[in-house]
Amino acid sequence: MQVSPCRPRCRDLPLVALSAALLSSLPLVAHAAEYPDKPITLVVPFGAGGITDLVARATGKALAEQLGQSIVVENRPGAGGNIAADFVRRARPDGYTLMFTTVGILAVNPHTDVKVNFDSAKDFTYISLVGSTPHLVVVNADVPAKTLPDMIKLAQRKPDAVSVGTAGVGSSPYQGMRVLQDVAKVEFLHVPFKSGAESVTNVVAGQVNMTFEATPQVMPFVTSGKLRALAVANPRRLSTAPQVPSTAELGFPTVVSGSVAGLIGPAGLDLAIVKKLNAAVATAIANPKFKATLVAQGTEPLGSTPEQFRTLIAEENQRWSALLGAGDRAK
Repeated sequence: MQVSPCRPRCRDLPLVALSAALLSSLPLVAHAAEYPDKPITLVVPFGAGGITDLVARATGKALAEQLGQSIVVENRPGAGGNIAADFVRRARPDGYTLMFTTVGILAVNPHTDVKVNFDSAKDFTYISLVGSTPHLVVVNADVPAKTLPDMIKLAQRKPDAVSVGTAGVGSSPYQGMRVLQDVAKVEFLHVPFKSGAESVTNVVAGQVNMTFEATPQVMPFVTSGKLRALAVANPRRLSTAPQVPSTAELGFPTVVSGSVAGLIGPAGLDLAIVKKLNAAVATAIANPKFKATLVAQGTEPLGSTPEQFRTLIAEENQRWSALLGAGDRAK
């Protein structure tokens, strides 16, 4: 954007008014050079305590160190992440309202029966991926199934008899449930909660049979005997749960589930701000301390360019459109 040349009528303006007119037409680059000069709000689409919230808070802390400004985490759970996404979509594109989003919110939610008020291709600025968190498939210890094949047989015998808790339609545990349904030709009873932590709590309490969640969320309960880990929904075993077989080992190589998350902002975010934020994420990911923090949470650091992030969302949109069709068939 260039400063508009002064037309003849500009000569008639008082000097103060003319200066104000010129200043108001300056590009946002000047503001981007000073960015950030106040705290940044990082919106998290799920409740506190879940893996998305934990990784978002670790990311916020790392970015605050890089940018020299505090990052205020604001949880806006509900509707599988749609409430948070709609809030960020309508925010001012100045870099002070960002969202730590999962891929499922942007690529899965639009293909379910839950109404969305955003277009993932048009309403957001993509900044960077941050991490990938594989899921363990766990059940309450009282569930008779001892293995993943046992659980599938149980669900096949009586549709909807096996309940699965998730962080809501479109969340990464929901995606895992849908993939397993599609591959095993079974129907689970879907029970949505506001966060993965709440879902796990209900599986531990025996209110729900099964869930897909990250190792830090479930392994303490597996160790105590309150939950049973059936599989890690990943091509290989995890160092954080080496005793748990992978779905590939069990004959289900396409049952891969996990939370891939990254940083976005409203559409129209200045390119200079995007570059600054992307560089800050890259620096954080390269930091051994930040890496160790994510690994302790069962998350693999995963950076990207803004375009790589956008391309991933577009590809996942196509995949889930084909899988879910006209709407969500799960109960």
